Amino acid sequence: MGDVAAAVGVSKTTISRYLHGEYGYMSDETKARIEAAIKELGYRPNRMAQGLKSTVSNMVGVTIADIGNPFSSQMLKGIQQELRARDIQLLVSDSNNDPAIERANIEALLDAQVDGLIVNTVGGNDAYLTAYCTGGEPKPMVMLDRFVRPLVCDCVATNNHEATVEMLDHVAAQGFSHVVFVTRSDRGVSTRSIRREAVERYLAGRGTSGGGASADGVLGDGTSGDVSLDEGALSGEVLVYDGGVDDLRARLAAVVGERGVGRVCLFANNEESMRDVMEAMSELDGERGHVGVCAFADERWARYSGEGITCLDQQPVLMGRTVAKALLARTYDGGDDEASVAEAIAVDGVVVAARNDGHLLCEVPAQLHIHASTRL
Repeated sequence: MGDVAAAVGVSKTTISRYLHGEYGYMSDETKARIEAAIKELGYRPNRMAQGLKSTVSNMVGVTIADIGNPFSSQMLKGIQQELRARDIQLLVSDSNNDPAIERANIEALLDAQVDGLIVNTVGGNDAYLTAYCTGGEPKPMVMLDRFVRPLVCDCVATNNHEATVEMLDHVAAQGFSHVVFVTRSDRGVSTRSIRREAVERYLAGRGTSGGGASADGVLGDGTSGDVSLDEGALSGEVLVYDGGVDDLRARLAAVVGERGVGRVCLFANNEESMRDVMEAMSELDGERGHVGVCAFADERWARYSGEGITCLDQQPVLMGRTVAKALLARTYDGGDDEASVAEAIAVDGVVVAARNDGHLLCEVPAQLHIHASTRL
């Protein structure tokens, strides 16, 4: 910093103010000279050292449930785009789908003096996250994709309910007689819970589901749907599986076998379940003529899977950009009120879907892409 100050002919205090974005008493000419000297000398400030001397570190921490998931990497890409434009450093931690690791990640990021947190929770940490957000004066936190209900901080997610209904409307319009929503356990995972609830309400609203959810989270008996009360209407069920593909294969075979000549559509909750469904379907070749498939999935690979899989693309890069904008508004732009955060995220179809005690749920619209898998 002393070398930069000497090259420009100003004090180190002036250089420090420039690096922290404090331009109140600085001319445009001085800013330009400092910028040129920094580039010429190759000066790179030490973020950790800055954090020790300042209340602002210009660092943001993010903890990701599973960094090996391609969906997660796309969200990170969006976060990085927004933070890089503001010269904010991003610190990333992977929770490996373990609640204990997630808690340790958050504590480590706070120890590193980050200015704010983005949490893509693994689930199972609702009490911890609620205590953090409601205790004392915590650093700003925004949750990504999955969130605590009721809201304890700002959250960015897919419009899960509306998107699920849109897919079910498409399945019904295509003439399928029965839909099977395939998911792993939704315990502690808001995205799975909301999608499952949307399926159950959709079927119940049409008078076709034949009752509520059973103890294991399945409408009906878990292997075959109840008979539709209205001839020609869409019936359906929720199939929750925690075993491997062999377990899923047997249960899907039972569903398809019982449906006979009826047209069945398998609706996978996410890409992981979609892969399991496709592997299990390899044993159902003789039934494929009346079995359709669809999923929440990245359209970039779904369209090249076989003849193409109908999917709801969640726009993960836009989700990442949106969560970064929300955190920037709260952390650096004085966004203590809902209006300023809502204004920051209100682009590309993103809307504020819910509010609770000053916190916002911002929803990114999923995009329906129709391919051959539902055009039987």
